[in-house]
Amino acid sequence: MAHAIHLGPLAAPRAARTSRTPLRLTRRGRIVLVVVPLFLATLAMLIAWAALTVPAQAGAAPLTGPGATVTVTVQPGESLWTIAARRVPNQDPRVTVSQIQDLNGLTGVRVLPGEQILVPVLK
Repeated sequence: MAHAIHLGPLAAPRAARTSRTPLRLTRRGRIVLVVVPLFLATLAMLIAWAALTVPAQAGAAPLTGPGATVTVTVQPGESLWTIAARRVPNQDPRVTVSQIQDLNGLTGVRVLPGEQILVPVLK
């Protein structure tokens, strides 16, 4: 009479004990796997856009400091545009007009003959 000895789960081969079940994602898990990468990609694009547009504004800063401006008397027929183009020829006149407005506290572009205004000069 042979008696069979039952050793239980410890005697089973290791491969038989570990059964792999496929990974199952919940609805929340699927949303996280889609939304998080989209959010990170959008954030990266916004940072890149901001980094590329900031240097374009660097040249628009008004020139200040000792010797950075001259006083100009507006002549008949002159405008801020003609003064800007003549005094700072290597810079976009729109930038120079904006700087003249800032330096003189002007809200518009109209100047009168005989008026004295500060104009930035090239360094």
